[in-house]
Amino acid sequence: MAILKKSDILQGIKKVERVHIESLGGEMWLRPLSSAELDEINYIEAEGMGNFEQNNRAKSRNLENSKLTQTNKFNVLKLTKATDKAKYEMIYKSLDNPKNEDDPWTLEEIKSLGQKSIDEIHKEVQKLSGLDITESDVKQFPED
Repeated sequence: MAILKKSDILQGIKKVERVHIESLGGEMWLRPLSSAELDEINYIEAEGMGNFEQNNRAKSRNLENSKLTQTNKFNVLKLTKATDKAKYEMIYKSLDNPKNEDDPWTLEEIKSLGQKSIDEIHKEVQKLSGLDITESDVKQFPED
């Protein structure tokens, strides 16, 4: 087994790959995101949750008359906007690579793509960044 040097490891996030995007009928140059970049994406999505409020009430004098009420509140519109913003930012960061230096993408250009293309590119960036979930990953979870 080879011993990796720091430069070998750090080169991984700079590894640009040609990825076929079916909805666009061609290929694009994408790169994986670093851990710090993925953290930024997670923070954008977390902002969408806002202040999460949860109220629990329980009565349990006896089992026949026990009652549990649970209320969760979050702003769906704010969450949806944050999720979309995170998706665009993830694609933008992945397209920011040496192969695209001569013709860099802007966020506005990315947002102008069709939804099918956005979803497909996003999925490819997740895969490159190690965030894809395979069927075998799901099968490893124990059943309820």
